Amino acid sequence: MAGDELLDLIERHASSNGVVDVPFDGVQLFRLTHPVERIPAIYPASVCAVVQGNKHAYFGGETHVYGEDSLLCCTMPLPIEAEVREASPDDPVLGILLSLETPAMTETLVALEALRRHEPLPSSHETIPGLVVTPWSRGLTEAMVRLLRLLDDPLALALLAGARLRELYFALIRSQAGQAIRRTFGASRDLGRALARLREHVREPLTVDELAREAGMSRAVFHRKFKAATSLSPLQFIKAIRLNDAAALIAGGMNVSEAAEEVGYASASQFSREFSRMYGVPPRQWARDSATRVTGIH
Repeated sequence: MAGDELLDLIERHASSNGVVDVPFDGVQLFRLTHPVERIPAIYPASVCAVVQGNKHAYFGGETHVYGEDSLLCCTMPLPIEAEVREASPDDPVLGILLSLETPAMTETLVALEALRRHEPLPSSHETIPGLVVTPWSRGLTEAMVRLLRLLDDPLALALLAGARLRELYFALIRSQAGQAIRRTFGASRDLGRALARLREHVREPLTVDELAREAGMSRAVFHRKFKAATSLSPLQFIKAIRLNDAAALIAGGMNVSEAAEEVGYASASQFSREFSRMYGVPPRQWARDSATRVTGIH
């Protein structure tokens, strides 16, 4: 469980509502002072650790609740719906976001794998979900505290930031989230490579065969492992990513027809049907409601 010192550090340095940048590559703090209704988001490969309050993530037909005794680890970009049910200026939700796609993360994992002094990677026949909720570890809490203490000491920050950041990633890989991280980012990056290609080219025509080749698998094996990791078939996943991108564009002020075309839909009627099916409201109503919808909670 997150300690009192970690809570104090985040409370002091995340002084404004929303996500706050700090001078560590891949690290952000957040303070949420109002409830956030259930909204779609693309969670990047990252860890979200809540030290006060809790958050809900909806993915694959399941509800994941994480807070002061657990953290959310997302090892690949996934279309997730997020919600904060309780938050206020006097009792905000506070936490830390840690990217898994940074040089420090890669360096730490490569060095750790090279030492071969830890548990073997899961079997190549075993697929670990791309989203897991795991308990806090004492080592992870201590590493976060040691990193954030540097914010109060500019000289130490200049000299020690890199080492403390690698210490944090080391603690994360050694925690219960480590198996999922190592399976995705370590020696076997099969699904990770395919998902990266998909995310980069999601608005272009993509076939399952192309993604399977990127992952180095047969079409059948890729389809099975992809669905086990993401709870969606590759084609369902592509559709979810495109609709999520469109929802963000509409919320940002783009008109519905332009958003549909931007994410690769040639048919406006098909876009409207699929958008309504996914989000429960037609895209034009989504646009009207966007003025009161709070986004960017992860």
